[in-house]
Amino acid sequence: MSVPSRTAQPETLVLIDGHALAYRSYFALPPLSNSGGESTHAIVGFMRQALRLARQKGNQLVVVFDPPGGTFRHEQYEDYKSGRAETPSDLPPQIRRIRELVDALGWPRLEEKGYEADDVIASLTRRAQREGMEVRILTSDRDAYQLLADDVKVIKNDNSLFGPEDVLDKYGVTVEQWVDFRALTGDASDNIPGAKGIGPKTATKILQEYGTLDAALDAAKAGTLQPKGTRQKLLDSEDAVRFSRELSQMVCDLELACELRAGRGAGDPARLNELLEELELDSLRGDIARLVAGELATGDAAPQDSGGEPPAGTLAEFSTPETGEWQAPAPEQAGQATWGYVLSREDDLTAELRGAAWLDGRVARPVPALPETPALFELAAEAAPAAPKKRGKAKEPQPQADETVLTAALAGQELDAAGAKALATWLSVRGGDVTPGDDPLLLAYLLDPANTAMPAVAKRYLDTDWPEDAGTRAAIAAQLLELLPPQLDAARLKLYTEVEKPLSGVLARMEARGVRLDSEYLQGLSLALAERLERLEAQIHEAAGREFSIRSRDQLEAVLYDELGLASGKKTKLTGKRSTAMTALEPLRDEHPIIPLILEYRELEKLRGTYLDPLPRLVNPRTGRLHTTFAQTAVATGRLSSLNPNLQNIPIRSEEGRQIRKGFIADGGFRLVAADYSQLELRLMAHIAGDEPMQRAFQEGADIHRRTAAQVLGLDESTVDVNQRRAAKTVNFGVLYGMSAHRLSNELGIPYAEATSFIENYFGIYPGIQRYIEETLEFGRQHGYVETLYGRRRYVPELKARNRNLREAGERLAYNMPIQGTAADIMKMAMVALEPQLDALGARMLLQVHDELLIEAPADRAEEVAALTRQVMEGVVELNVPLAVEAGISDNWYEAK
Repeated sequence: MSVPSRTAQPETLVLIDGHALAYRSYFALPPLSNSGGESTHAIVGFMRQALRLARQKGNQLVVVFDPPGGTFRHEQYEDYKSGRAETPSDLPPQIRRIRELVDALGWPRLEEKGYEADDVIASLTRRAQREGMEVRILTSDRDAYQLLADDVKVIKNDNSLFGPEDVLDKYGVTVEQWVDFRALTGDASDNIPGAKGIGPKTATKILQEYGTLDAALDAAKAGTLQPKGTRQKLLDSEDAVRFSRELSQMVCDLELACELRAGRGAGDPARLNELLEELELDSLRGDIARLVAGELATGDAAPQDSGGEPPAGTLAEFSTPETGEWQAPAPEQAGQATWGYVLSREDDLTAELRGAAWLDGRVARPVPALPETPALFELAAEAAPAAPKKRGKAKEPQPQADETVLTAALAGQELDAAGAKALATWLSVRGGDVTPGDDPLLLAYLLDPANTAMPAVAKRYLDTDWPEDAGTRAAIAAQLLELLPPQLDAARLKLYTEVEKPLSGVLARMEARGVRLDSEYLQGLSLALAERLERLEAQIHEAAGREFSIRSRDQLEAVLYDELGLASGKKTKLTGKRSTAMTALEPLRDEHPIIPLILEYRELEKLRGTYLDPLPRLVNPRTGRLHTTFAQTAVATGRLSSLNPNLQNIPIRSEEGRQIRKGFIADGGFRLVAADYSQLELRLMAHIAGDEPMQRAFQEGADIHRRTAAQVLGLDESTVDVNQRRAAKTVNFGVLYGMSAHRLSNELGIPYAEATSFIENYFGIYPGIQRYIEETLEFGRQHGYVETLYGRRRYVPELKARNRNLREAGERLAYNMPIQGTAADIMKMAMVALEPQLDALGARMLLQVHDELLIEAPADRAEEVAALTRQVMEGVVELNVPLAVEAGISDNWYEAK
């Protein structure tokens, strides 16, 4: 069989900044390693992106790295790039492996002694332009913007292209002005000084007015550059900006040994295979297979073949199917350009609707079709919202639903949120089953809670995009359902089969049921808050001494910091302006009467705009109830969240926030039961940490905050006052989140020394807590993750960060997650266990918020339902401390709580 003829040579040069892509990949993926403990996540991310670019028709890939040792810029400027964060210790070994893989694949790899990768990229770019090639540059260094042109673009993180017009739109300067712009603004990451006191906006204004840095400097020396302050800053920094410009200017005329318009070289297939085996990167074989298949299809780098064996010297062995057998193409496939491999003819992967689809070297299971039942069309007519009334000439009656909704359902396509919810509601009301089946996203989420959406899961595990059509999605889902379960250990597989999967059915029914709202009450509460907001606005204006727009952060900034002279604190990093956020204003509460008024104004405005006004509008007109959507894979700790609307964040600390709950009411003939775990996380901390004094307090039914205060302060429990108990409560819960003495001092208004003493005494009273923190951090550093009592994991790469702030944030996350995550596991177990028992009593679970369940029960069985709920929630697991549940009954959520 002959080899297909070669196609046109590559017309697009793709230049990859090797260090930049490796660094980006390191932080983009969760920690991965082979069985020998060698980190591989930067390698995986790098190779997937590089292979994706290499597979695109007409691309020639060149990978460029910074050389070992310094460059001429380091000789010019000793502190060049000294401001950059220290490289993670496990990144350089991965970069060495990436170099080996690049060489084994046959991609050109360039490193020019004494010059940065930027200079090599610039020189190749100019050369490619002269030869009529398009250029695409994958880099995170904005110095590359000086190279941009109609035929030169930078590839951004989202794979979009950034060109000359984007520079102008974003920065207000042209590509020709970019180096001057960088000289004026400097670059903290490269430690390039720039002009002191001149930021991006001023730099843009200068260049827009004078065109070049040299012209601006001439105007400054002549005294014509205005304003005077800017002129002086520029003159004071003349040497610095000229030097910064020199550092920022790329070298564009290096003589480089790199052939343009060349295909990938032969590489070293044997070494490549060794590397993939050593690093245990079997997932990359499919990517390499597609690269080779594409080259063979177009004739690029395809040697002559003499028979049924794969051509020698190619990478063909990496694209064999699961059988490992080489298959020459059947005669009828000759026109498909799939030389050497049997592939599906449906390149859009819709064949699964007719039986099976080929994807990534595997055959997906057939997907059963929905029955074409006429009743489904009636379903659509009832479930869809009524058409809006229109004024004017009367028309023939129109059906209340678009048949495309049902057509989509019959085709297996995804409905939008409204259509899906209407469909689920219709089925639920009529006794239909809306229980979901196996879910690859839940499996992926248990593998790594960073997996929160199918597009990312498909890309991570199959390196394929998540498409629009249902057929391809079905094929991808089927493959993931085979691929992912074997990767779960026994504990997490049990979580899937016994908790997450059955819970998905519980949540689907809760979404379909919804909850009844008293819309008139909420609207009345909104009007009352509107009147209070008007009064507050008048008081704020009076305190400020003039009227201004409270919602305008710039006007508020001027009033607070310029006119009233309040301490401005730190400027925000993004805008350079003094912050007017709640967190910035809270410490100023006692400095001026205007601050508490503004804080109250913002809280009430948020309540009105987020809940009181929107919630009544979200009530389904057909069910008369509010239907939220529960997100089962959104929170890294395993907790549930809700959206459209988000009911997790209804405030409970302020009385105004709690009043919103009065608007959630029971149906006629029913009552609401609110059941809430009491101090669940503290009880879990006592159990998980194995702290006997804290366990004993819970076993004896003591008030844990009062006892903590008494023991820390050396008092009798009966003598502990309200403030002392509040301090102990703050510490009890604050320990879970790494509360510092400084924060405790601020929150309680006590001296720093007193706060420090309180925390030290706390760990003396409860030594198991300190031991738990230390042991959990050590486990996390060794394994790269922490886990709950039931095996749910969260990966914490920040534990090894060199940056102190990042590392300390990771530490707080690490010792908090096993407790928060276990609380989430227990709540989910309780929901799964409780649902069928509630159903038997005619009750229905409506909402889950934090550690609380809201249930609607027949009025004559409300007490029985409350008792059952307490029994199930308290007994769902056995711990060294008792679980306690408080349950209330009323006609509305506020009073039941």
